[in-house]
Amino acid sequence: MKKIFLSMLMLVVASAAFAQMTPEEKAALKEQQAAQKAAEKKAKEEVAKAKKLFDAGTALLSPDPYTNKARTHEDTLAAMDKYREGEKLLDTALSSGNVAEKQLYEAWLTRKMIANHLMNYSLVKFNKEPFDTIECCQAIINVTNGMENIIKYHKKNDEIQAKQAKIEAANVVKMSTFMGYRSYFYVLMKDIENAAKALDDYMAYPNKFAGVCPQIKDHQPDPSYENLGFNIYLLAYNAKKYDLCEKFYDIAAKYDDEQSHSFVLNSRPQIYLQQGDTLNWAKSLEKMIDDAPDSQNADIATQNLLAYHSKSGAKAMEEFADKLLAKYPNNKMANYGKGHSLFMQEKYSDALGYFKKTIEVDPEFVEGYNMCGMSLYREAGNNYFQKIEGKKFKTSAELNAAEEKLVKVPYREAAGYFESCRDKASDKPELWAGPLQTIYRNLGEKAKAAEMDVYLK
Repeated sequence: MKKIFLSMLMLVVASAAFAQMTPEEKAALKEQQAAQKAAEKKAKEEVAKAKKLFDAGTALLSPDPYTNKARTHEDTLAAMDKYREGEKLLDTALSSGNVAEKQLYEAWLTRKMIANHLMNYSLVKFNKEPFDTIECCQAIINVTNGMENIIKYHKKNDEIQAKQAKIEAANVVKMSTFMGYRSYFYVLMKDIENAAKALDDYMAYPNKFAGVCPQIKDHQPDPSYENLGFNIYLLAYNAKKYDLCEKFYDIAAKYDDEQSHSFVLNSRPQIYLQQGDTLNWAKSLEKMIDDAPDSQNADIATQNLLAYHSKSGAKAMEEFADKLLAKYPNNKMANYGKGHSLFMQEKYSDALGYFKKTIEVDPEFVEGYNMCGMSLYREAGNNYFQKIEGKKFKTSAELNAAEEKLVKVPYREAAGYFESCRDKASDKPELWAGPLQTIYRNLGEKAKAAEMDVYLK
């Protein structure tokens, strides 16, 4: 009764407003109302025609009712054409906003069923016939949109519509997989933007339907989404679309493939470098170290940062190495960096301890053996020029004792490290041949010194 009274009241108000209009305004209003009615009539006809096309297409896919003979491939193609024609009509009608509310349920149901047939047809022929990626991906979206709106516009007191809405709610979880397919298909096409958008839709899908399908909240994304994230990241990196690289970094970094994971970790600093963002470049390298301080990637990151800080001098390099060593005392490259900074400052004895630590951590670290040898080699040379040459010794025995202690002992120790370096890197004589020849000559071991000639030609 209240509803009727309210409607009558609104009619009275509208009539009063109409009476106050000028003739021109009344004519314009009538024209507008007529146009609206015509648009609603057109939308209604489009929905009805689309429904007939859907029925006709479905009939083509069903066995012949008289002979029970299966339909041919040509029948299937004809049915798909009818579905496509019907879909265009529904797209026009629904996007116009002129479909009456009482017709929306039927319109969305028809659109969903058409999209379902087009999607299934595309997937069935996938890898067998030319695949229309765009049509298949759009069909997947149309199915999910149809499900959403069937649930939204169904009449709860209509038993058939309520049952259909329940069916659609139950299909929500199943359609999640197909949402992932969209991203996969676009990746195959190397369509980065659409692949990224499709993966976004896939990740947002549970929230979209959480209100009508509570169990979707607990639905975990298929593990393959990390592979999709990596592939999108790779495509974006090669295309220099660094904003997409940043967006999908976290997903791509989770991809459980050692080579791919390493690529993602190492490429991020390069992206910052190519953009001239030194601050974030350094931060990303430090994060690599913090995430896995004992990994090869951490070693590479440390090397890059040490080289960067060394441009500001040995002390800057030493300060950075100290910062790392305070957190990771067994970090091989941090010890190497500390040793190298001291070596550059000619503090050879101090440097030696850090280089020894590197080979303690990694007994196969060739550069560690090399720098242990170089530290002792340089220390022996400094000792000779600073503490022996030009100095007066009381006796030759005193001189010999000084040479033994200050030069020959470190030379022999250096030779041991260079020989280890030789064993582990026989193909890199530039690391050991020159120093070994000098050491053996100064120790009077002429035969061993001569052995190096072949490596120094």
